[in-house]
Amino acid sequence: MRILIIEDDRMIGEEVQLALREASFAADLATDAATGQLAMKTQSYDLLLLDLGLPGRDGHEILAQ
Repeated sequence: MRILIIEDDRMIGEEVQLALREASFAADLATDAATGQLAMKTQSYDLLLLDLGLPGRDGHEILAQ
């Protein structure tokens, strides 16, 4: 299973990514909305862990796309 984490707090995102990888998941981290959206356009993901309170772009906007 491939998972994308979009989390602007790098420390939180890296800890979640590490925990998922230790559980044998493929996990990518994007620390801003633009990078996350680019990742979703270029990769196929089974699950998105999304911070709804991203700076500059609301997580709900990303979900709507």
